[in-house]
Amino acid sequence: VGYPRDGFNAVQAVKKSGGKGVTVTDNEILEAIPLLAQKTGIFAEPAASAAFAGFLKLAKSGEFKEDDKIAVIITGNGLKDILSAMKSVNTEPLLINPDEKELDNLKI
Repeated sequence: VGYPRDGFNAVQAVKKSGGKGVTVTDNEILEAIPLLAQKTGIFAEPAASAAFAGFLKLAKSGEFKEDDKIAVIITGNGLKDILSAMKSVNTEPLLINPDEKELDNLKI
């Protein structure tokens, strides 16, 4: 977020809770969208996927211990930004008729 609504209080909450912040790139956010959907079934918009991208970055850096309990809050549905979702998977949507047999025959 270029200009957080309440950046000062957000930073204070992170410090007070012993939390940590991490920056992620736009590319890391877009890469997190399909991974989150594939692994959890959650379709997140880019702003919400940023939290998961940060989790992935910290996990790869060895930040977490095996017994750590971690919550990643995803608040925005991917339907809010379909263009970014399409960009994240680099493909066009599959179009089929509303027929169960067509769905069964879909090769994905």
